[in-house]
Amino acid sequence: MTQTMIEHRRVVLARTFARRLDQLKADFVGRDETIDLIGIAMLCEEHVLLIGPPGTAKTALLRRFGDLLDSRPFTYLLSRFTEPAELFGPLDVRRFQQEGEYRVNTAGMLPEAHLAFLDEVFQGSSAILNTLLTLISDRRFHNGATVEACNLITLLGATNEVPDDPVLAAFADRFLLRCRLDYVADDELENLLRIGWAGERERIERPRSGVGEVPRSRAVFSLPDIAVLQQTLAAIDLAPVLSTYASIVRDLREQGALFSDRRAVKAQKVIAAAALLAGRFEAEPADLAALAHTWADGRDEPAFHRVISGYGIPVATLGHRVRDPAEIRIDLRELQALRDRLAARDEYHHLLHELRRLGTEIRNGHPAEGALLVEIQQEVRLVITRFRERYQEDLEYV
Repeated sequence: MTQTMIEHRRVVLARTFARRLDQLKADFVGRDETIDLIGIAMLCEEHVLLIGPPGTAKTALLRRFGDLLDSRPFTYLLSRFTEPAELFGPLDVRRFQQEGEYRVNTAGMLPEAHLAFLDEVFQGSSAILNTLLTLISDRRFHNGATVEACNLITLLGATNEVPDDPVLAAFADRFLLRCRLDYVADDELENLLRIGWAGERERIERPRSGVGEVPRSRAVFSLPDIAVLQQTLAAIDLAPVLSTYASIVRDLREQGALFSDRRAVKAQKVIAAAALLAGRFEAEPADLAALAHTWADGRDEPAFHRVISGYGIPVATLGHRVRDPAEIRIDLRELQALRDRLAARDEYHHLLHELRRLGTEIRNGHPAEGALLVEIQQEVRLVITRFRERYQEDLEYV
């Protein structure tokens, strides 16, 4: 296989992953930016700190990312009473009694998870945080006298606010990306209620035997393919933006913003991941927008936005990529291929929801693409007809 063919395959993989992220956004209101950041973090093998109150869909986001990768995530709410065994596994009593070896059973626990979500992440004891520090930094877990490699790709940590405590600073610094979450804006409430009810209805109608399974109308993105994209970051050419990036770092430091050498070096992976998600092997200035989420001290967040915007980079556009109509057509073909394989009510609802998302995307981003919009509308009518013929009832198109 030639180098050109390899690069083409990886671009196709990157665009496919970007489409999966776009599909995920359709199930959440006001979370486009967060979903993009988690996607970037997965490609970078870095971690994200989600800052905001409870009830802002943090757990639901992780669960859906787990569905996307066909991998069950590990989730836990920390408190000052949480024991290490609750995260890392209980003592293997039989082994201890028979062989005198201290080891914990990590099956199904954090050391074996690919994705993890720790709510109130800074509430853990020093023993927990010290173990987490090694796990998230080096992907290693000290299990007795043995050092074990961990599967972790990305850890999402949730907190109401980043603590000022210097004791927690080293741990907090391991979260390269930070994202603030708040309740959905008032003008999006109707959309939130509509999409939320569709999700609740899907869970109500899903058979109990299907709990935890990904609906067949939802495509997954394999862990081996994620690994390919992670390795591809090394091939991204950052030279076109290196000078601008260096200037941004200088300006941030001149304004007193905390941006260590370590974070400055690691943030280059964020730039490379943004370029790859756009299907490019060469970085462009727009890829620097994600840097607005690499601040370490919350008081510096406005400076990051101000400095980056000063270079003509619209930081607010992260998560609002206007896709090429050709990409939307690819999505439509995939949905059309699913139509004849639908086997349950919730799959019809999901397919109709995805078609609605494509129609909205065309109306908002490509109003001149009338023919493509008509094709989507024809597919909507066909799905509704198939549902009526099968179940002798109407399929609500909301």
